[in-house]
Amino acid sequence: MSTSGQRYAAANDEAVLEVQNNVGVITLNRPKALNALNFNMINIIYPVMLEWEKDPNVQLIIMKGAGEKAYCAGGDVVGLFKNRSLSKEFFPKEYRLDHLTAILKTPYVALIDGITMGGGVGLTVHSRYRVATERTLFAMPETGLGLHPDVGGSYFLPRLQGKLGTYLGLT
Repeated sequence: MSTSGQRYAAANDEAVLEVQNNVGVITLNRPKALNALNFNMINIIYPVMLEWEKDPNVQLIIMKGAGEKAYCAGGDVVGLFKNRSLSKEFFPKEYRLDHLTAILKTPYVALIDGITMGGGVGLTVHSRYRVATERTLFAMPETGLGLHPDVGGSYFLPRLQGKLGTYLGLT
């Protein structure tokens, strides 16, 4: 069972997970890289979220980004380019984490402040609760490269009110 003050961390503290007053707090902690999600971060976040889901002492899970600029600028493209063999494992694990945010029974809140792109969008849009600040910049840059919007973009965009999803997908 989780106790207040329990702390988990990915390599180099790239993701810090701790329980504070019955709240599981996940901090994406790579502010110099705009909190871009990498393989190590996913590998620590996913199992801890599953553990918290089973723990009756954890009543809420919050995910936020460290620093002043970004919630999460997406997947760590630079890291994947340097180690291309990881991409076969990275994307299925990233999508599995996105799916988990959608099916958690424990309330999950994404605190979106600053740049939120690609994989960062995937960590937010599927959850029941999202809080965005006036500084939030929300983007799916892969569409500008001629790729389809991943992280469930083809699922959530058409479900936005009116033609907003079409507009966002085309601009």
